[in-house]
Amino acid sequence: MTEPIYIVYHSVDHKIEFWQDALNPLMPGIKLVTADQPEAQNAEVMITWNPPEGMIASLPNLKGVISLAQGVDHVLNGKTFPSHLKFARLIDPYMSEAMAEWGTLTVLEYHRDAATYRDAETRHDWIRLPPRIAARTTVAVMGLGAIGSVVAETLTHLKFDVIGWSRSEKSIPGVTCYHGDDGFETCLKTADILVSILPLTAATENIFNAKHFALMKKGAAFINAGRGKQVVEADLINALDQDHLRGATLDVMVTEPLPADHPFWDHPKVNVWPHVSAQTNPESAGEQVAEAISDIRAGREPRNSVNIARGY
Repeated sequence: MTEPIYIVYHSVDHKIEFWQDALNPLMPGIKLVTADQPEAQNAEVMITWNPPEGMIASLPNLKGVISLAQGVDHVLNGKTFPSHLKFARLIDPYMSEAMAEWGTLTVLEYHRDAATYRDAETRHDWIRLPPRIAARTTVAVMGLGAIGSVVAETLTHLKFDVIGWSRSEKSIPGVTCYHGDDGFETCLKTADILVSILPLTAATENIFNAKHFALMKKGAAFINAGRGKQVVEADLINALDQDHLRGATLDVMVTEPLPADHPFWDHPKVNVWPHVSAQTNPESAGEQVAEAISDIRAGREPRNSVNIARGY
């Protein structure tokens, strides 16, 4: 009987059976094990979301790690990651499409004054607000990577004036693209609605703070689907309470799950989502995970490798 190919699995999102079932049809010979099982000591690959500090380094025969998401801060930040390991992330087309859906939904909620109309509904108040024109509404997408670029391009189809920012220079049809520090501030000052899909790095932690909120237009809306640690939460609440920002829609928080006593829950200008804007889908991501497992075991550089120094 052939010995199974053991793959270490650790995730706080799904039970091990979830990914075992997804990978079985693609790689019949693999068996997922947890890091505390004896078989893990011989495993060459780990697939993970948010492993505890020291877990990766404790597995002596690992050749590489696969992040079960596009972001990789949950694997790298503040944790030991042996430099000899290969590291791949998911860039799942479904996730890009799902984020574009969510981004469009949340942008349209502000553009079409959904909250005001829902409040009027509870009062049985038949009101009509002046309409907004999409072409005269500037939406800034912060982060124009594999997901952000799809979000930005999708919004152009609704005729919004779409601008965007990235660390390095980008070109996207229909989108006015900025980069660098000056470009970042230009987007803040110009946007009527700002959508952040930035990766979490040392450069982006706490990037949305009092200084940058003050640069935004009075009455602008802030939407965050990047990472919670990019926002100084007290500064955001202050910008909302001072009526500088009209509202905030947040899919990511500094602490997740969001504590029951957190002021975001009951703030009248905050919409809380439980980190569901673009969830990993094993049906669409399974093939990519299986391919990365094969590449790492064979010593090949996996597709969608992570630049560890850059953090994405």
